[in-house]
Amino acid sequence: MKFKLIASDLDGTLVNSEFKLTERTKSAILRAVDAGVIFVAATGRPLRGIDIVNDLFDVDMPFIVFNGAAAYMGKSKKLLFESFLDYDLAKEAFDIGQKLNLGQVVWTDTRLRANRICPGTLRYNALYSNLDMPVISELSDIGDDASCISKVLWIAEPERIGELQVEMNAHFGDKLNCFSSLPFLLEFVSPSSTKGTALAEVGRILGIGSHEMIAFGDAYNDVSMLEYVGFSVAMANAHDDIKQACDHVTSSNDEDGVAVAIERFVLNSN
Repeated sequence: MKFKLIASDLDGTLVNSEFKLTERTKSAILRAVDAGVIFVAATGRPLRGIDIVNDLFDVDMPFIVFNGAAAYMGKSKKLLFESFLDYDLAKEAFDIGQKLNLGQVVWTDTRLRANRICPGTLRYNALYSNLDMPVISELSDIGDDASCISKVLWIAEPERIGELQVEMNAHFGDKLNCFSSLPFLLEFVSPSSTKGTALAEVGRILGIGSHEMIAFGDAYNDVSMLEYVGFSVAMANAHDDIKQACDHVTSSNDEDGVAVAIERFVLNSN
């Protein structure tokens, strides 16, 4: 099968445990792009957090950010589409987080707020944005940005995040898309915001069908994307049920798993 588009999650998939792209992974991506393949990084990160991949390219590539809430072209920053949270639902998630005494961050388009300055919110900001991070005690403190909330995000210990994900999915049902993108993060986005729906829209814009796509992922927020594409690849470090649902399991993100599979299935060098 000849693939025209590669879609890959970033954290836990494309980058290693030190949040770095290895030379082998860079080479595989660039060789695929040189061969005419579109490369789409699909991540929970904001647009500011995708430079690690965007800097590789001399051409404009699409990027899916906020777990499918928006997509941009990397170089031109052209907005392809966006989907915002309903304010009342965002407020409900934020208020519950306040009652649970959790660290929280709120993204409104390209602006970041936190409910407090603490190790968790500082770590998140350092990893993904390095922006000014005003503190809010009520969601209404965001003012005119109330109509463009991309996501609400909770920060806690991995054990607690796992429990909270189960509780919040039961609480909100299909009103909110609630998932853990990393072990210490629980994210709330619009139910129409998934990596799968975002990738379908990118494909529509580019004229590329799902059967012409290969995708890589490791976590539950990648499932919609893995289900959408013609060929799905799970990382060795992925959850077992994600591995079982995919067409292939590659090496871990610390063993150049994405590069290994690109070389085999896209570049046919194996």
